Amino acid sequence: MPSSRVGTIKLLQRALDSIGYPVLYHTTQFYSTRQKRPVTQYHIKKVVFEDDDRSSSEELFNTYYQLYVIFFLRDLWDYLNGRPEDMSNEIWNEYKRKHNISVKDVV
Repeated sequence: MPSSRVGTIKLLQRALDSIGYPVLYHTTQFYSTRQKRPVTQYHIKKVVFEDDDRSSSEELFNTYYQLYVIFFLRDLWDYLNGRPEDMSNEIWNEYKRKHNISVKDVV
């Protein structure tokens, strides 16, 4: 298991790519005058291939919490491999419920 969150994200990204579901992970930043600091937003996008060998991307998920990116990719991996949804993390499950997030809706 990778020792960093980014390493874990890249591992899940490669795993999804290996089963034919390529995703992109990237970040954006902006300066919050309210918080008086830069804020990072994390994005997961699905690669969509077009007829002429070009690709575009479709946003699947975005959050301000890097750990939630890992949970989302894990849920996506489990769903695509026919595994039951992992309900062991109460905080992640509450976040999904509050923000109406389901990997079934984005696949």
